[in-house]
Amino acid sequence: MSASPKLGSVSPRTLKVPITNVYAMGGYCAQLRFGANKTPANLIIDTGSSTLVVSDSDYDDEQDTSLVATSFAQEVLYGAGGWDGPVVHTRVGLREEDIDFNLSDGYQLEPNPDAHAPIVLNDCPVAIVSSIKQEGTFLHADGILGLAYHQLNKSYNLKDYFDKYQISPALTYPWPFDTEMSICSNDYHAHLSANQVENRVENKAVHSEQDCDNRFTSDDLRQFKAFLKQQPTQDIIPYFTELTQHGLTANKFAFYSRRSSVHFTADINAATFSAKKSADKAEKTEKTDKATQQAHFAQLNQDPLNQGWLIIGGGEEHTELYQGEFTTISVVEDKYYNVNLISIQVGDQTEIDSLLTEEIENSLEPANSLEPDNSLEHNKGSEPIKNQASHDHALLSAIGMNKQLRGRSNAIIDTGVSGIVFTKHLYNAMVEHFSALNPKFAALIKPFSDIAMQYQGIDMSQLNLDEWPTLTLHFVGERNHHSQHTHSSSGNTSKNTNENSCDHSSKNSSDNKQNSPEKVSLHIKPEHYWQTNTPAKGKACFKILSQLAGWPNQSLLGLPLMNDHYVIFDRSAHQTGVIHFAKQR
Repeated sequence: MSASPKLGSVSPRTLKVPITNVYAMGGYCAQLRFGANKTPANLIIDTGSSTLVVSDSDYDDEQDTSLVATSFAQEVLYGAGGWDGPVVHTRVGLREEDIDFNLSDGYQLEPNPDAHAPIVLNDCPVAIVSSIKQEGTFLHADGILGLAYHQLNKSYNLKDYFDKYQISPALTYPWPFDTEMSICSNDYHAHLSANQVENRVENKAVHSEQDCDNRFTSDDLRQFKAFLKQQPTQDIIPYFTELTQHGLTANKFAFYSRRSSVHFTADINAATFSAKKSADKAEKTEKTDKATQQAHFAQLNQDPLNQGWLIIGGGEEHTELYQGEFTTISVVEDKYYNVNLISIQVGDQTEIDSLLTEEIENSLEPANSLEPDNSLEHNKGSEPIKNQASHDHALLSAIGMNKQLRGRSNAIIDTGVSGIVFTKHLYNAMVEHFSALNPKFAALIKPFSDIAMQYQGIDMSQLNLDEWPTLTLHFVGERNHHSQHTHSSSGNTSKNTNENSCDHSSKNSSDNKQNSPEKVSLHIKPEHYWQTNTPAKGKACFKILSQLAGWPNQSLLGLPLMNDHYVIFDRSAHQTGVIHFAKQR
C-alpha cells in the first residue's frame, strides 16, 4: 500500500460526490471531467479494481490540449467482457459540476459546507478504451473509477517493442493495434500496411510476414494479453492513491447506497437499456433510440432510491448519513479489499461454516505454536461445531497473529459487483437452509442460477418479503489490541462496541481478547438480497449467485451487503486497512 502523506499536509475537508446506479444497471457511477475541455464521464465506482479508464467515445481526447501520450498500454479481462487501450496523462476533475439529477430534500443536510469544493489532478494517468465494441463492457457507463490498491494497476511499456521495429513515434496514443497494425502470433512481430509503414516508420522498412500462421489485433483480448505479458511492466499509481499522495485528501473514503438494482416506478424497464454501445453511431434510428434512453436515464436519476454518495477523504464526519456505532472488519491484504468470512447464517438456523477454518488450521501444522485440538469438528454444512468457543478462538487467533496467513482471504468487499457471489459450498448450503424454512423459497431462487434472469425477474406477486429471513454474515473483525476510538453519529468519540449489528464471541478471558480479533456480524435484510421493481415495475430479482466457473474459492460481497449500511474504507488504519459499517440514517 502506498504511504499516506503526513497528517499536516492533508486538507481536513472531504469531498461529497453524488452518485447514481442508473447507467451501470445497478452499479454506482460518479461523474468525473476529463481533459482541458472538462468532458463529463460517468464512471463505475469499483473497489474491486484500481484502474481509471474512460471510453474513447465519451472523452473528447482529440480536442484535449492537456493530453500527453505515453508508451504504456493497459488491458483488463473480466468474467464477461474486457478492454485494452493506451495510457495517457491529462487533467481530471471531480465534483467540478453537479451531475444531471436533483438530489431530494432528504439529502440536503450538510454539516460540512466545504465538502463540495472540487478536486483536480492536472497530470493524471488515464487509460482510454480502444474500441466502441469493448465499451459495451461498462453497459451505459463511460468507464471505471478503481478504488483498490496499486497492485491491481499494472501497465505494459511498449517502447522497446516500438524501437525494435522502428515504429515512430514510440507511443500507444493514437492506438496503433487495431486495423492499422496486426501482430503475428508466432513471434509477435508487427505487420504494418504500406501506408502505415510510410507514416509511422522512419526508414520505411517493411517487416517480413513469412511463417506467420495467424495475425491478430488488440480486438482479440486474450491473444493481445499474451503479447503484452512479454513486455516490461510498471504499476501505475491509482487515482485515489494519487489524491492522498498529493495531500488533497486523507487516505479513506466512504460509500452510501440504497439499492443494488435500478428502481423502476414507471413503465420503462431494463430492456430499454439492453442495447450496448454500437460502432454504428451514425444510424438515424440509433440516434432516436439514444435520445429515448437519455430521457429515461434522466427520469430514473430523479428517484432517491437510485441515488447515493461517495465521500472522498473522509467518512465519520458525515453524520447526516449514518447513526449509531460502527462495526469494523479487518482488511487482511492491501490488494483488493480482502476480508475473512467465517460463516453465514439464514435466520436463526445454525451457522454455515465458510471452511476457512479448515484451510487455516491445516496450514498451521507445524508452522504455528497452536496445537491441533482433536475435539474440534469442522462444519461442512449445517452440523453444529463442537466446542464452539475454542474453535472460534483458534481460528481468530490464527488469522490475527500469523503474518504468513495475512493474505489468505476468502472474500472481497466489492462496490463494483451489484450482487453477492458465494462459493459453491456456501451457496448450496444457503439454499438448503432457505428450503428448510419454507420449501417454496428454493423454487423462487432456482431461476436466478441463470444470470440472464437479472434482466427478466419474476412477478412481485409471487414474493412476500415478510416471510423471508434475515441473512447474517460473520467476519473476522478488528483486533482488540489495535482497536481505535471511532465516531458515533452524535459526533462523540466512543469505543467501537458494535452494538447495532454485531455479535461477539471468543471472549473466554481478558488475555484472549487482547490477542485475537473479534468475530463480528453484518445483516442483510430480505429487501436487499431481493430487489423489487426491477428490472421493470412489478418485477423482482434475487441478488445472490453461486461461484462463477473458473473463479477462485472466494466470495464476492457486493452491493446487497452495503445497501443498508454507511461503509467507510479506511486505508490508513493498521498496515492493510479496515472497513467500518454503520446503520444508514
